[in-house]
Amino acid sequence: MGKLAWQIIGVGAPIAATFVARKALTFAWEKSTKRPAPNNPVDDEISMSEALAWTIVSGVGVAVARLVAQRIAATTVRNSFGDEALPKKFQKPIDETSD
Repeated sequence: MGKLAWQIIGVGAPIAATFVARKALTFAWEKSTKRPAPNNPVDDEISMSEALAWTIVSGVGVAVARLVAQRIAATTVRNSFGDEALPKKFQKPIDETSD
């Protein structure tokens, strides 16, 4: 059951976080700049500085949201089902010196 929980939560949470982050960043961008978010950065009506700013803001914002969601998902699954429910790359390393 734990591995299934990870497959649902561990995959679903970052996807949902990406969607929510993009919506929130687009809303904040449009409120602060009074212009629509540049969805097509190669559009001639969008300046290079605006395209770069949007790329940086949206890229960092989405990456942070995904990281936070994945960490919360891993902690939730670990606390509910144990460390072995997580993929090996997310499991805590075993301390081999504590024999």
